[in-house]
Amino acid sequence: MAHLKEKNHDKAFYQLCCHMLPDYHQLEFDTRLWLTARELER
Repeated sequence: MAHLKEKNHDKAFYQLCCHMLPDYHQLEFDTRLWLTARELER
């Protein structure tokens, strides 16, 4: 959704993400960890 308003991954983009989803950074981190673990299982 944030990409509809902010096209670049700049400060405004991440501020909007955090406004819409306060724990955005934790969720992004958890997702990256899960994706990494998934790749290592192959």
